[in-house]
This record gives sequence, C-alpha cells and structure tokens, in this order.
Amino acid sequence: MNQGLEPEEQSADDAPRTESASEPSFLERIFPAAPPLQGRSDPLAGFDYDGPMRPVVTTLYLLTRNPLAWIAMGVLFAVAYLAWQAFPQNLIGIVASMLTFVALIAAGWLGWQRPWAFGLAAALVGYLLYVVYLLISLWRIPTNDGEVFDAGNLISFVLVNGLFQLGIGVISGFYGGYLRRRMAQPTTSTNRRRRR
Repeated sequence: MNQGLEPEEQSADDAPRTESASEPSFLERIFPAAPPLQGRSDPLAGFDYDGPMRPVVTTLYLLTRNPLAWIAMGVLFAVAYLAWQAFPQNLIGIVASMLTFVALIAAGWLGWQRPWAFGLAAALVGYLLYVVYLLISLWRIPTNDGEVFDAGNLISFVLVNGLFQLGIGVISGFYGGYLRRRMAQPTTSTNRRRRR
C-alpha cells in the first residue's frame, strides 16, 4: 500500500516521462540543426508542424525557404563536374574538380540552417543535370552494326556514382555550415585580447 507516500511522490512515479519527447532523434544527433547566426532570425520561427515526420518536413521547409542556394550551387556543381570529366588530366580538370567541392561547401554555407541537406540537394541537382547530359551524349553516338548497347553497365555506373556524389554532397554541405557557424562564433583568444 502506498498510504504513507505523499500524493506528489505517487503522481511523479505514475506520470509518463516527458524527457524522451524533448530528446533529439538519432538523425538530429548526427546532423544537428544549426542555431541562428548572430544578427539573423530563427529560420524555423514560422514553422509549426508537429507531426511524426517533423525532421523530414522541417528539412523540406528550409529547402523551400532558400531554393537559390542549392539550385545555383547544383548548376555550378554540374558545370564543374562536366568540365572535370571533359579534361581529367588538364589544369582545367584540376580546377574544375576543386570547384565541385567548393560548390557543395558553398551550398552548406548558404543553407546554414540544415547545411547537410543543402549540400545533398545541390549534389542531387548537379548530378541529375550531368546524367541528362550523359544520356544526350550517348544518344548521339552512332553504334556499329551488331554492336549491343550495354544498358546494365550504364545504369549501375549512374547509380553507384550518384550515391557517391550524394554522399560527398552531404559531407561537403555539413562542412560548409559548420565552417560558417565556427567563423561566426567569437573565439576565446579574441575575447581574452579584448579584455586586456
């Protein structure tokens, strides 16, 4: 019998724990949301969705709030990727390969709210543009009589290379957002110098 216990103690044990509701999910722990930059408003100030797909809907909401960041960087990524493929062992190819990373990092820099998602979206746009160009190029190449086009190899190349590019987009975008947040935070050494 719990007659000797205080009513507060009974309700504390019987009440459901709400701490788990405020704990971040697995994805939120891996890809934490960026706090607002100094002088900027909260990017989720007008967002009020509280359903079961909140992380996904939040990410899509942020992508629609700043589409130019990931679309423009995706186009830049596609142009640089095509130049890199056209001149692989040339100075142009080396610069273009570095520009592919810069474009994805810049997408994360501009989309600091969810930098990994902006890098992923830019890589997706850029790679889809590359695949369209690749298919148009292959369509124009004449085939000899009796030569069979191997669609299986093309599909596997496009899928494997696409997953690789999307992974690079996530990492590069995350780095761009991380770099922007780090540069926005005052360092302790700067604070110490100001105090002196």
